[in-house]
Amino acid sequence: MTFRLRVSSELPPVTEFRVLTPSGMDLSTTGLGVATCVRPLSEVLDVMHTLYHRPCPANSLMGTGSATAQLRFDPEDMYSGAARIALYAGESVGDKPGLLVIADTFRPMRTQFSYQGYLYVPPRGFGLGMAIKVTPIPKPPFGAPVALSSFRLVVGRASLRYTRVRHGRRETYRPRAIPVPRTCSRHGLGFRAIVRFAGGLRLVQDARAACPHER
Repeated sequence: MTFRLRVSSELPPVTEFRVLTPSGMDLSTTGLGVATCVRPLSEVLDVMHTLYHRPCPANSLMGTGSATAQLRFDPEDMYSGAARIALYAGESVGDKPGLLVIADTFRPMRTQFSYQGYLYVPPRGFGLGMAIKVTPIPKPPFGAPVALSSFRLVVGRASLRYTRVRHGRRETYRPRAIPVPRTCSRHGLGFRAIVRFAGGLRLVQDARAACPHER
């Protein structure tokens, strides 16, 4: 699954985004996230922290992508930043399976950001709910608030490789991918994005992807 999100620079900073997948498409039957990424709570609370080369077990990696953001010094002075992102299976959040997004920035500076999320049961008609909290940075870089501009994440990409021990030998394998729904309406597969912004604004955007046999 590939998710793309673009946010207008005229909107307030994003504080949370959610993605709802079509009915019949979920993670329960995949082999993704068989390990758990456990990071100190301080990293999630501080958001920005020291750069770790390998912060999580390889078998906890669920997806990779990229993101851009604005450093908003003022409405007339904004600077663009960029990062590579990775989605990991994280510690439980309450009674929900946890997620952890780690962003390695490479512009304007090299550092690391951590954001917590979770999976949940979505409203009827959808298969999986995924929520990511975009917590404001207590001590933002250069003193400028950071606002998400764009986001691209591929969950379960073909290049993912895990390791396991079988018959006393360590081997590399590809985890099971996300299943395609068994049925698809003539309108295609329905996804939904829910984005929350600072100040309480909430926007909902629906999108449809072509049925697999139409590609």
